[in-house]
Amino acid sequence: MAQEKEDNQNSIGGGQSGQVRENDNPQLLNSEMAKAFQELAHGERTASALEAKLDGIESRIEELLASVETGSRQPRHASESAAHK
Repeated sequence: MAQEKEDNQNSIGGGQSGQVRENDNPQLLNSEMAKAFQELAHGERTASALEAKLDGIESRIEELLASVETGSRQPRHASESAAHK
C-alpha cells in the first residue's frame, strides 16, 4: 500500500515536471496559445455559417409545411362544395 502511494506521487510529480518544462519556453507557449485561438476562431466562424444555413433550411421547411396545410384545406372545401351542388 505504501508502495502504491509512492508510485502515485511519483507519477503526479512527473506530470507536474512535464508541465514546468512546457512553461519554460514562453515563446512556444504563446505560439501554441495563438494557434489554439486561431483554431477556435475558425471553429466559431464555421459554427456561425452552419447556424445560418440551418436557419434558412428551417424557414424553408416552415414555408413548405404552411403551403401543405393550406393546400390540404382547400381541396377539402372544394370537394365539399362540389358534393353539396
